[in-house]
Amino acid sequence: MVDSYLRQRSSKDWKKSEKHGAGEWLAERWTSVALIVLTGWALWSAFGLMNQGYEAALAFVKAPVNAGLMALTFVITVWHTYMGLNANLLDYFPNSRALKLLNLLFCLVLLAAALSGLFLAFKA
Repeated sequence: MVDSYLRQRSSKDWKKSEKHGAGEWLAERWTSVALIVLTGWALWSAFGLMNQGYEAALAFVKAPVNAGLMALTFVITVWHTYMGLNANLLDYFPNSRALKLLNLLFCLVLLAAALSGLFLAFKA
């Protein structure tokens, strides 16, 4: 019964993505995997810095590897956020260019704030 029903349906009956495809889907998945690894590193680092004070945290941020990993975490987080918000906007407001522009501006401001804070801590 189910088998005959599935044979009658063609690929034309299934809803397809009109605005994005496999590339965006893969980017969302890879940023998710990267964020799992980077969040694990951040938690491990935060646990190691507990009760060590401001100077230890500043020294941690000034290490080039740690600063680079923090910057990478910020960039990937904002990229993942942008893709997720864009997908929701596309689903609920498919013709709203203003909301898409607002999403882009929000993510750029968020990234600029995060990276400038990291830069200032690195230079302190």
